[in-house]
Amino acid sequence: DALLAVFDAALVPALNRQGAKRVGVLWTNGEVNEGNTNYNTTVFVVAAFPSFEAFAASDERLLADAQFMKDAAPIFEAPMKDPLYDSCSGALLRGFATCPQVTQVTASPDRLLQLRIYNSYTIERNARKIAMFERGGEIGIFRACGMPPVFFGHALAGTNLANLTYMLGFPNKAEKDAAWTKFRAHPDWLKLKADPQYKDTANKITNIVLRPSK
Repeated sequence: DALLAVFDAALVPALNRQGAKRVGVLWTNGEVNEGNTNYNTTVFVVAAFPSFEAFAASDERLLADAQFMKDAAPIFEAPMKDPLYDSCSGALLRGFATCPQVTQVTASPDRLLQLRIYNSYTIERNARKIAMFERGGEIGIFRACGMPPVFFGHALAGTNLANLTYMLGFPNKAEKDAAWTKFRAHPDWLKLKADPQYKDTANKITNIVLRPSK
């Protein structure tokens, strides 16, 4: 809770001042996450930067932002034996051509966000999986089934490359479950997944269910 509070009060406004206007703070734990990856309490930050240069300069600008350094003092002043978090990792994603923005798709107080990472053995298979979503129309099927994307991104850097990463938003758990049931039975999806050009494009799918910080 303390880390979420600092991110909400300090990090989000500071990134907004840098031009990253779409910033989300999300969390999950073993109770919230219905996905296939076990987590203790874990915090995710999604930030849409206007350019690569803005992303590359972000840490330097945070350190030079007096308001951020003041508001984020609980992180910097926490004792080494009791930090607000114990590790951090990140990924740099480039938005899909057909889904280039980070979008808030629901403001429901019970909303859930679903983060999914599709790993591929090679960059060629990853490119084909991206094509399946874009040219093949899988994103359109998502939308038709009540699964609006928050973002779709091609990972340029991070762990477990090659991969594509996307997030969906749902007003509540019941609508999430109903949407996936509809998707799995959708005739366009059944036709698309049988297309041989998209066979064996993803060898691992990570699925994480999250809640927003506020």
